[in-house]
Amino acid sequence: MDVVCNIDDNYTKFCGVMLTSLFENNRDEDITVHVLGRALANGTREVLTDLVERKYKGKIAFYHVENMAFPLPETNAHISVATYYRLFMASLLPESLHKVLYLDCDLLVVGSLKEYWNTDITRYAVGVVEDMWAYDHDRGKRLGYPSEYSSFNAGVMLINLDYWRAIEFEKKAVGFIEEKFDVISDADQDVLNGLFYNQKLFVPFRYNLQDGFYRRKRHIRKETEEVLNNELKHPVIIHFTNRRKPWKSDCIHPLKKEYFRYLDMTVWKGERPAMSFRQAWKTVNYRLAAFLHLANGFRRIS
Repeated sequence: MDVVCNIDDNYTKFCGVMLTSLFENNRDEDITVHVLGRALANGTREVLTDLVERKYKGKIAFYHVENMAFPLPETNAHISVATYYRLFMASLLPESLHKVLYLDCDLLVVGSLKEYWNTDITRYAVGVVEDMWAYDHDRGKRLGYPSEYSSFNAGVMLINLDYWRAIEFEKKAVGFIEEKFDVISDADQDVLNGLFYNQKLFVPFRYNLQDGFYRRKRHIRKETEEVLNNELKHPVIIHFTNRRKPWKSDCIHPLKKEYFRYLDMTVWKGERPAMSFRQAWKTVNYRLAAFLHLANGFRRIS
């Protein structure tokens, strides 16, 4: 199994926690990790290599991403420019790789990925999960494709590298960015949806359970809610898509404790975000309001 992630030095710890959860719950798999980054510090390489190769007996390789020679649309405050690196993995990775599983670093793998990895995507560019904002047709209208094709979250993708190479995806991506520069608001996720809207295979929600799926007021199409309810009982990937990440003091995700369970298996054991009295008071009030159904809080998870 070949797993790809893209980082900068600021995401070393979060990548380490994600990889820990991956290896802990896929011990029977032969996993090679491919890390895309630009001028990563020796410390970043060393800590991730130690985790993957010494602790879990896996393999890891690093790939240097050159400066992008074209302007990029602005990203949201919680999204790094490094997110664009994944657009270039077809040329960065060895041609001997035909398929890879891309994983963001703000997620946990809490189950086996074997079934997902074995999904047949020979006729598709990607195997992905529908985005939590798919009920909002703005993306299709903005990017110029029919809204009935919905949209996908690009934080978890089973990628057909042969397909990407055959259609010269990188050239298309750069062209798309130049053409749609003024309407791109969701970084490379817009690029991927704009180019693959009719070349994707939707896979079960369990492989990318996004923040909005756990809320009282669901961020999902109504017709998929019953299916989602069942998928939540069998999680494989928990994706902290909200800007309030578990490593931040204002995170109120119901599965935040799972994140620290895996963090405590790493060299960062025991680290917790500092919380001011004001933040603590605000969090308590928000949770109380959510419990009383006065706010758009999270559902209770059993």
